[in-house]
Amino acid sequence: MRKPNGYGSIKRLSGTRRRPFVFVVSEHGRQKPVEYFATQVEAEIFAADYNKIHRNRSLPGHKITFAELYHRWITRHIADTSPSDSAITGYRNSYRHCSVLHGMEYEKIKYQDYQTVIDGMRRSGLSYSSLKKVRSLISLMAFYAIKIDMPCRNYAPLLSLGRNKPVHPHKTFSRQKINRLWSIANHNGVDTILILLYTGMRVGELLALQKSDINLRQQIIRITHSKTAAGIRIIPIHHRIQPFITYRMQSSGTYLITDSNGRSYDYSRYCLIWRRIMHDIHADGHTTHDCRHTVATLLDNAGANETARRRILGHAGGDVTERVYTHKNLRQLRKCIELLK
Repeated sequence: MRKPNGYGSIKRLSGTRRRPFVFVVSEHGRQKPVEYFATQVEAEIFAADYNKIHRNRSLPGHKITFAELYHRWITRHIADTSPSDSAITGYRNSYRHCSVLHGMEYEKIKYQDYQTVIDGMRRSGLSYSSLKKVRSLISLMAFYAIKIDMPCRNYAPLLSLGRNKPVHPHKTFSRQKINRLWSIANHNGVDTILILLYTGMRVGELLALQKSDINLRQQIIRITHSKTAAGIRIIPIHHRIQPFITYRMQSSGTYLITDSNGRSYDYSRYCLIWRRIMHDIHADGHTTHDCRHTVATLLDNAGANETARRRILGHAGGDVTERVYTHKNLRQLRKCIELLK
């Protein structure tokens, strides 16, 4: 579609740049850059909004595409809910899976178009979790479309994902493997796995821990960043991992888990440590999430109080009574965590 005179234009700059697209307007016969963008879609959205605000004009017959709606939604969603970095990455991956829809007018996308995307992902062998994330994105975008008065229907609840067949079924660590970890506890990185096995933390929660989240006097860990609201919690420090926590607190850097240079770990870099240690103890195939399954299983086997166990693991309560009226103090949580041997 040809832009009207004075609308401005979008150009792609040469070279390797983080934001190669620029929106420019003409002033006194010269082009003036207004803003830079990572993608052309983001630049197009900015140009449309800029002209509405500053020049009170819109493109005639303009129809919002799936791509434009996504970029408008993700900006609003981040501003409103402050999702975690992992959640934002999940949204972006789901958006890429919907590439065949990007250029389509959003109002014309129907159930079969979405189901075709899901079916293609299933044929490609993508996980059930990936399918759920795409369905969730479709639903969130539909609710946003309704908010901005676009005529549409939310097809997400109608989509068929097929059966959930776990690609990597979770399994618990045996006592023998845990003892092997203790036998090499002084090896680099082994302490982080034992911390996971005696706290029930998610690996992302562990890597996000800052030293300010640790209270050595009270012997507690405060989880301030988690994938769920229930994940924001306090975990008593088990006496067996207390020396590891104390030692890590004395290292350089603001994060609890750092390398020798004081740099924190992202998940990909930490997995290199994980795989090396798993190979050393003959536990290849175990995933980091198996630590949470192990803690949950061992506490259940030891007869731990169910509510205390949920609090430690960061699971939502099972019913209204448990969620609203049941409170467990630090002493009860510590009694629960010390059931781990």
